[in-house]
Amino acid sequence: MHALLMLLAMAVADDAEALDKFKADIKGKDGAGRATAVEELAKTKSPKICAKLASLLTGEVTEVKVAAAKGLAEQDDKKKAVAYLLAAVPPNAKDPLVLAPILNALGKLGQEAGAAEVNKHISDDELEVAKTSVEAAGEIKSATSFDPLIKALKDCEEILKPRDKNKPGGGFGGGFGGPGRLGGSPQNYREMRDRAQALKPEITKVLVSMAKVNCQDAQDWENWWKEHRATWKTEKP
Repeated sequence: MHALLMLLAMAVADDAEALDKFKADIKGKDGAGRATAVEELAKTKSPKICAKLASLLTGEVTEVKVAAAKGLAEQDDKKKAVAYLLAAVPPNAKDPLVLAPILNALGKLGQEAGAAEVNKHISDDELEVAKTSVEAAGEIKSATSFDPLIKALKDCEEILKPRDKNKPGGGFGGGFGGPGRLGGSPQNYREMRDRAQALKPEITKVLVSMAKVNCQDAQDWENWWKEHRATWKTEKP
């Protein structure tokens, strides 16, 4: 019991020292300087540090928010870190420069609780947010990610099909169904095609990694998942 009390006392002392150092380090610093201080703070792992990092995910400049998200991904209390990151999604939903690191952190933590939020952004209009979500889904390895991944792959394949210029609209009928950031206006064909070309191999790589099989296209993946949905189990470390 005495040894346990000593360890708790040392942890509290570490918390206080790290927080005091952080307060001193951020004084008069610009965004980059404060972000560096956040990175240093995150090296101490405890509930109090976790809570402090969470508080920096709102009301701060982009560099600090990004550093806080990365720091939460390294904390020992993964359940609390996931909860804090999920709470930070709504206030940062319109800022892909922050949203992507939050989703990346959810992937690094590898908790099932983060899967639903990650899945929502697999078909995001912003390529970096979508790619990060796909990668995060591959790290979490949740059965719930197969359907959105396969749907996103199908969207990419539809967009990359040769266009029939004799049809209305040039024969282009594909689209992305994720949260939009373009004010409701569709991306032009070139942007959508470039996005699909970049995203398709990332989705395929994650599906292969999770399923441990190769499928020819989205339809094959859909058929495979229908057959294995009830029996598939993840191989988490």
